[in-house]
Amino acid sequence: MSVVVVIPSRGRPKAAKQAIDAIRDCAVLVSTTVVLVVDDDDPCRDEYVALRPFYTGSSRIAAEVSVVVLRGDETGSLIRATNTISRRIASADPEAIIGNLNDDHRVRSRGFDRWVTEALAKPGIAYGDDLIHGERLPSAPFVSAAIVNALGWYFLPTAEHMYGDDALRVLGLALKRIHYLPELIVEHLHPAVHKGEWDDGYERAYASVEADKAAFNDWHARFLKRDLRAVTRALA
Repeated sequence: MSVVVVIPSRGRPKAAKQAIDAIRDCAVLVSTTVVLVVDDDDPCRDEYVALRPFYTGSSRIAAEVSVVVLRGDETGSLIRATNTISRRIASADPEAIIGNLNDDHRVRSRGFDRWVTEALAKPGIAYGDDLIHGERLPSAPFVSAAIVNALGWYFLPTAEHMYGDDALRVLGLALKRIHYLPELIVEHLHPAVHKGEWDDGYERAYASVEADKAAFNDWHARFLKRDLRAVTRALA
């Protein structure tokens, strides 16, 4: 069972590298890998691609890194980029565990991948403490590929940036397959708690908050039961 950590990033190559390095510092399993996902039209694309040789041939045992550049029709928002890559991973390895971290997350707990693997011995959703929301929200979730395959998505596809973690929390609770790991610290360096600087990325995300909230509410009212049935059948 492998852990694949997906990091979508735009316009923040330095932050993305810091997020990757934090994962590599804390990973202990040989099977753990990182996929950095960037847009073809990102003004910083060349800086992201330049990270490839930095990690190629590394002597590190855990957390091999790849950089994937997506076409415009494969991305356009954090959620679409994450869903594109997660579907590929889940299709290729139905036993995988797929993590999603933003480039402003930092894994602080050594052995996080072992803990997640143990928690998801049976398919489900696991998450740690981001030092903002605690148990209330899986802002850096790890999801079994079987769930992604059953749904056809990792984050709610009708949203753009927000409420993807809310949908996973609702699904996990309804399935009784969600695990909060308080010892797993994935710190969220968000400007809302004075740990980061406001930039265009946050501006884009918060511009969609009302539309994303409406998308979540519509899914919850109309399609949650359907999706629960699909996942329940797949995991039976």
